[in-house]
Amino acid sequence: MSSMFFKIDRAYEIFLEEGFIILIKKILNYLCLEIHKMIRKIIKYDYFLMMRKIRYDYWLKNWIERIRNKRLLKIARNSIEENFNDKEPLVSVLIPTYNKGRILVDRTVPSVLRQTHQNFEIIIVGDHCTDNTEELVRKINDRRIKFYNLEKRGAYPSDPYYRWMVAGVEPANKAIELCSGSWIARLDDDEFSYDKIELLLNYALKHDYEMVYGKMQMETKPNVWDEVGSYPLECGRICHSSVLYSSRLKFFRYDLNSWKFLEPDD
Repeated sequence: MSSMFFKIDRAYEIFLEEGFIILIKKILNYLCLEIHKMIRKIIKYDYFLMMRKIRYDYWLKNWIERIRNKRLLKIARNSIEENFNDKEPLVSVLIPTYNKGRILVDRTVPSVLRQTHQNFEIIIVGDHCTDNTEELVRKINDRRIKFYNLEKRGAYPSDPYYRWMVAGVEPANKAIELCSGSWIARLDDDEFSYDKIELLLNYALKHDYEMVYGKMQMETKPNVWDEVGSYPLECGRICHSSVLYSSRLKFFRYDLNSWKFLEPDD
């Protein structure tokens, strides 16, 4: 802690000069001041967020979207007869990308090709890639791989943090539009474990679930892996690449304007 009262040498001096009771009082006073500062920061942040939501009509738009999504979900569930007895359904793997062709062909795409569940299509959509991504992808020469490059890059905010929240929204939504599988799996510039699709798909079919997910492992340092995600599910603690969901939910799209409310696109 930054206060001098919490430095061991100074605390010992206070203890010797003024006694234990005075030391405790000063520590408590410091803690009260810090808590007060923290509360002020929280209130300030909440006020800032509330004003942004008012400015961008957050509550009205959210209410309208919830009504729309409930209606579309009801229609989808009533109109689509999904065959849960099909043990080998087509799975669409969606990969939005931007100028990372070498990573795609060396790591991302091979992790899909070696899946134990082989009935899949790979939809790669470039966010107006300007490198040799398309050339590298086509050299793989697998009919299950489709590449589409947007003519124009997404209109993302200029602020780096806000842009991070929504980067890749346009190609991700285009990939959803282009896919034809019964199930959808999102993959960024990461890689699947070899049995990821099979495990999640079998679990979804067995329990008649529309969406399933798992935890991920992320290499934070060379050969050092940390677990990412949560169970039970928590807001903000689920990774794109750990999800598998039914295509009946494909009317849900990523939100390009979510950064305005300090929320990520998903």
